[in-house]
Amino acid sequence: MENQKPQKSSVRPYIEWEEGLPKGKNNGTQFGILSKLNGSWVNWKGGPTGLHTTPMPSPGSSSETIFGVFHFKSQEYREQLKFTQVNAPVRNRAGSNEQFNGAVKYETAIIDNNNDLQHFEDGMYLWLGDHQMPWSEKSPFQNPTTMFKHTADEESVKTDGAEPVFGPGELGPQFVPPYQISRSGVIPHGTTIHLTGNITESGEGKAPHIADLWEQQFLAVSPSMGINPEKDLIQGSRRKPKWTELPREDQEGGGVNSGRAYFEKIFNYDQFGAKFPYTVQPNLKLTDANDGLKFKKYDMIELDSFHNTGVQGATVNNVMIERYCRVARMRYRMWIEEVYDEEFGGLIEQLQYEQIVDFEFQFGSNGGTTLWPHIQVNTLRREKDIPADRRLPSIKLPTEVDEEASRKSVETICPVMRHTRE
Repeated sequence: MENQKPQKSSVRPYIEWEEGLPKGKNNGTQFGILSKLNGSWVNWKGGPTGLHTTPMPSPGSSSETIFGVFHFKSQEYREQLKFTQVNAPVRNRAGSNEQFNGAVKYETAIIDNNNDLQHFEDGMYLWLGDHQMPWSEKSPFQNPTTMFKHTADEESVKTDGAEPVFGPGELGPQFVPPYQISRSGVIPHGTTIHLTGNITESGEGKAPHIADLWEQQFLAVSPSMGINPEKDLIQGSRRKPKWTELPREDQEGGGVNSGRAYFEKIFNYDQFGAKFPYTVQPNLKLTDANDGLKFKKYDMIELDSFHNTGVQGATVNNVMIERYCRVARMRYRMWIEEVYDEEFGGLIEQLQYEQIVDFEFQFGSNGGTTLWPHIQVNTLRREKDIPADRRLPSIKLPTEVDEEASRKSVETICPVMRHTRE
């Protein structure tokens, strides 16, 4: 044992940053898995539609109203989701480390079956770097490099007044990003979101498993509503439970005061193309959209505003939203897929997502605040891959015309972002 050599550390310091780095494709910007998003994604004629479920405070109610008095709305929708890569790495300086983010802007517009505008939003996805250690130059998500070490040198010590704290050659601990991806967005209802997460699953030759039937974490009803999926739904079957046919006053567990009486409207909802079982478990639409499709591969991204430990994301609300319909948490899953569809010319890309936003308003069945899941799901394909006869009209927001911008002017080309010491 005395002659045993010490084990080699699995933590390799990053390469030293120097002027001009990073460099390479896209001006040295690394986008990781986000490089698969650039472009426009839309619904198409004859294809699956999006669907949302949205609980809202009922007219005349307040935050002190007992649970159960709520308005529920669900709709099919179609969407225009555009991603734009910005080929200029964004530098974050952290002393001993340098991080270069890859920014992908997004903007979405959503209309219902009557072509009325339902939602619009814009924001940004950032590729933060591969968080695996030991890192490898051969990793598809680490070339070009996003993380560098930055050692103190004679110039920095002199310029930044480092003496007598430290001198040339000093280097602190190396930062390993806990998350690969972040998403920030501005929602016009009055909420700003920040989610972080990773690529959590990849597969080849099979469709992704979206969820189990009646899996609680993906339902439009939460435990605080007084609904028990194991008891109130038919396990292993999409059939609607018999109790949903009873009048409110005949429901077990308290008649009109029972959880079933309050929430039978979600089970019996049938408007705007939305009905059971999708009003209860919206992601069944994603599973159904994949029936019969042959998959080459997929990658799944999971983002969340809440994490059990460590640095959190955030949901920040305007005053009215915070007081009367607080957005407390947001979860997001995205599947970037390659599927075979002969009608579309063979192998094409498909994007699916599920977004769950937790509202909080009114008392819950246990005396606390009720949690109300607002869920959106959709299946999209690249607009350029959709045959002309299957394309739907573009969605255009009713914005004011910028008279100054509409005048003829000389186009300005923005140079690559310069991240020098000066």
